[in-house]
Amino acid sequence: MLSIGFGYMCLFCLQMRFSILLVLSALAIIQASVIKAPTSRANLNVGYAAAGDRLLYRTYIYKPAIPNSVQREDLVYRGNSTTRISAITATEVGYTQYATAWVISGSIGANNVTIRFQSALGWGYYFLVDIWGR
Repeated sequence: MLSIGFGYMCLFCLQMRFSILLVLSALAIIQASVIKAPTSRANLNVGYAAAGDRLLYRTYIYKPAIPNSVQREDLVYRGNSTTRISAITATEVGYTQYATAWVISGSIGANNVTIRFQSALGWGYYFLVDIWGR
């Protein structure tokens, strides 16, 4: 009688171990599939505005969130032939939406610049862009 109870207990232990293993592996799969967003703002700061520089261009770039899509937009600034850019800033406005901004052509010392803005999956963006120069 004791051996039957002991065998039944082992079967119960195996079922519990299997169910715990199943639950832990399911949690590991779920955790691995979660897309992690950056935890800080992705402001763009290139160069610096010094004495004698003036604000050449200022604009707001805004895209509302669209579910399951990544949105992007290019901002192109073209100055005249004597203009030289000394600073480029793109600052997130309001709560972070995990978007990024980067320079894809032109830059400091040039008379033109192209900045690309890209949202995180399912998010939008809202940036204040300043271009400084002489």
